Amino acid sequence: MVAWYEPAEDEAPGDFDARHDRYRQMIASFTGQGARLALVLVPDASHFAEDLETLVSRLLELDRLGTEVRCTDPDRPDALQSGEGLLGLGGRSPQRQARIRDSIVAKASRGEVLGRTPYGYEAGADGLLKPVQGEAGIVREIFETYAGPWHAPESKPLGGPGFRAIARSINDRGFRTRTGRPWSALAIAGILKNRTYLGTYTRYGVRIAGSHEPLVEREIFNRAESVTRMRRPVRKQAGEAPYLLGGIVRCDLCGRGLFGLTRRRSWKRSDGTTNSRSYRYYECPSRDARRERNEDVARHSSWHADVLEDAVLRDMQRWGERVKKKLRPVLGDSVADEIADAERDFNRAVRMVASAYGTLQDLAAPLKRLESARAGSGRDDVEGPDPNVDQLLTETRGKDVAVAKTAVSALVERVVVGEERVEVIPRF
Repeated sequence: MVAWYEPAEDEAPGDFDARHDRYRQMIASFTGQGARLALVLVPDASHFAEDLETLVSRLLELDRLGTEVRCTDPDRPDALQSGEGLLGLGGRSPQRQARIRDSIVAKASRGEVLGRTPYGYEAGADGLLKPVQGEAGIVREIFETYAGPWHAPESKPLGGPGFRAIARSINDRGFRTRTGRPWSALAIAGILKNRTYLGTYTRYGVRIAGSHEPLVEREIFNRAESVTRMRRPVRKQAGEAPYLLGGIVRCDLCGRGLFGLTRRRSWKRSDGTTNSRSYRYYECPSRDARRERNEDVARHSSWHADVLEDAVLRDMQRWGERVKKKLRPVLGDSVADEIADAERDFNRAVRMVASAYGTLQDLAAPLKRLESARAGSGRDDVEGPDPNVDQLLTETRGKDVAVAKTAVSALVERVVVGEERVEVIPRF
């Protein structure tokens, strides 16, 4: 035995910095003055590296020094074979992921709460959903108001007020969502389609009827569903252009993302013919137009789409060289695809070498490609303007709105808007 490297008694299992320090100490003993090479023995690959890339990198380094790693596990003495079974890419251990998945499914099968609880419920001491008295009353009111009066099965449901009217009524009485925000049409719609309120728990492929106390009678829930089907909104016309700033524009008052809204107006001319026109807006879901019009309250954002898009594009075209040099576009799909392809290539190479088809040196090129792909997503060490910037700025003004939207999203972190304010925040 040349040397023994073991964790300290108080070392946390996930302290990878301490593991790295021990590894460097071992390498120093192999390369320093009076160094002696030795076979490296570990219980299994997880004691030597936290992920597959680190394992391969260290095996290659030791191979260059003229030594190797062996595992004391009799079933998998080869370190690469051990790592293939125990380690994943970027710390995504297959065993750990399997344990997490099994734990989640086990909890779901018992009807235990996973993640956030729906409005109207809280997690009880036993892990099951329990009604929250005040919130439960709001949930029942939403369903009963929207479902409207009873109707015969063969007749069309009359229904009650719509999403916006219900949200306005709740807001006018001072009630807010759990996040402290005003109720919106989207929030009301989310409540009305959540089957949890029937007492049915559905998560991760597990469905348990009667797992908790229902807040809504099935007859009322079904009636609300019928009203929604009858009022199904008109679908977007085929070929309608996407909203250029979708996903990046936010209200300066509440921070919520604005959604694209199309309103259609039709009217009769004096000669009896009919004409129609579409108006496109970006609107904050917290906006209550009637209340903001009649009361002295702050106004949530609402912009004509053409006006806001033109303002943002004009601001981007004014970016000077100083801004362009700092820009780091996020070309999401291309970068993600390159990383995913490099990961597949690396995994394939590891499987081949672990199966005795090749040597450790055959992993050097796939590892380098994977490291380069991941490094390319940051580009923090690159000086000067990104060569993609000018091309992307040109594409933002192109006729293909889908291409222009991708270009804008690549260059702009977010757009913050108020009544008279438009702030474009670049991706630095």
